[in-house]
Amino acid sequence: MTGAYRSISSGSNKMAQSDTGTREPGMRLRQLEMLWAVIECGSMKGGAAQLGISVPVVSRGLAQLEQTLGYSLFLREGGRLVPTPEAERLTPSLAQMFTAQSELRRLAFGPGSGTRPRLVLAVTPALEAFSAGWLTRIAACEALSDWLPVIEVMEPSQQVEAAREGRVAMAVNLEAPPEPQGGKRAATAAARARELNASLRQRAREETVLIEDEDGTSATATMPELGDNPPSSEPESVIEAPVTDASDEETTAHQQQVLRLPLMLLWPARWPLLNKPLCLARLNERPFVDLPENTSQGRLIRGLLKRERVTPAIQAEAATPDSAGQLACSGVAATIIDVLSARQTLSGANGSLIGMALSMRSERYLELSWQLPVAEDGSAEQEVQTRLIALLEAEVAACLAELPTGNDEQE
Repeated sequence: MTGAYRSISSGSNKMAQSDTGTREPGMRLRQLEMLWAVIECGSMKGGAAQLGISVPVVSRGLAQLEQTLGYSLFLREGGRLVPTPEAERLTPSLAQMFTAQSELRRLAFGPGSGTRPRLVLAVTPALEAFSAGWLTRIAACEALSDWLPVIEVMEPSQQVEAAREGRVAMAVNLEAPPEPQGGKRAATAAARARELNASLRQRAREETVLIEDEDGTSATATMPELGDNPPSSEPESVIEAPVTDASDEETTAHQQQVLRLPLMLLWPARWPLLNKPLCLARLNERPFVDLPENTSQGRLIRGLLKRERVTPAIQAEAATPDSAGQLACSGVAATIIDVLSARQTLSGANGSLIGMALSMRSERYLELSWQLPVAEDGSAEQEVQTRLIALLEAEVAACLAELPTGNDEQE
């Protein structure tokens, strides 16, 4: 094919129109990358490994390309995939195209280019210290070497707006779970709900309805229990899903499953324990560094101390968990912060702090979550997102592995 091409769309069918006015089916660059990788490696598995994606994604992409072209691309011979004659005709052009692409990337982003595309990662203030380790892993990842990773600290509300506008590649948040999250009030509410449910079920069993048949006889039928689906001759109604704004759906469609992380009590090692176990009650009337009440973590810790009836002597209020940890490291006060920030503090404490992970029962935990822009299945953007998530989880695992053992709070 010769001449300049531009992409046009009509409805759901995408076509490529040449400068001569003829229309031909459109081919995606990603599909051609899959084709070239399989030709080079001789197998779906090898091609998928070379591209850093899964075999089903490659298989699906090539099937779509075959459907677009109207002919088969490979034959299987002796355990290898051999290009068909039609695919062989494409090979010289594919080799030329991807060789030129590699050279272009080297000139644009390689040594001496002076610039790389920015990979902006948004984190909340509570994750600022932790993000340094994540950033180090990203910078060392060869698969992401074409990108310049940048950490930007944002409040959760700013993250939502930035993700909606496409200004960040990934937004990571560390927040307390939404209310209610357990404790006496939630347990009482759950108990009352169970009592009410049992009462209604009992009344449903006792209630009867007199049903008169066509022949004049009558029968007694009990009402169905709550939660049962009564028989009906009418067709089931269709409940429409609530209408959501498209931009909101785009930013929340890839909200990942959250990771629950514990809080940690940091206790100055020079404070004597007198051979007694470390526990929250030891904080009573002890100097303590608090976090702001207008932060999710600050509210969580204040609520925890109130429920446990612990009243420390508040000496200072730190803006971030990292700042609270540094004050505790000086030995002037104890504090409670998230486990990720605690790891950063303990690594530089040189034995001046004792760390105790609090149990994660009821409300004693934080949730690490992240948002990603919607990416096409098998696209290069999705590959980058997969790498970022894997490196984030690896850094979290490393943090938890480095924490002291044997000081966990007793249930």
